[in-house]
Amino acid sequence: NGTGPNATIDITTIPTVENLKVSEVTNSTINITWDAPPDGYTVDAPYAEATDSSTEGKPIRDPSEVASSTWHRFGNCNSFREYRVFVRLSETGGNEGSYSIITARTLGKPPTGQPNNFSSIPNITFITVRWSAPDLWERNGIITNYII
Repeated sequence: NGTGPNATIDITTIPTVENLKVSEVTNSTINITWDAPPDGYTVDAPYAEATDSSTEGKPIRDPSEVASSTWHRFGNCNSFREYRVFVRLSETGGNEGSYSIITARTLGKPPTGQPNNFSSIPNITFITVRWSAPDLWERNGIITNYII
């Protein structure tokens, strides 16, 4: 208050979201949790953005959704995509704080394509089976195993 060398400045520091975690992920949803905000603070509606161009730069946010005080679920996510999730504390009816950010990857879906170049060669005591992975655009994530 005042001017000149004896002026004082009032600075308000707003805390950040504490203990922000990804609690559950599916191929189309991301659930996040955090500690309850301190008295006098609320959590703004969180939003998520894909780290690639899969959402064409549009964040996943429903303005009508109000976050719970300690968790939020994002739906309509693309499968096997990495997202940055943003959560912000604000003073109730006042100043906005800075965002806390966490990264999450949705799960892949089962492959839509079949294995390529499948062959089997029988022998008296065993059968040799060979194949190659489905085409890249039909994998829908990382293939971790095959069941024969």
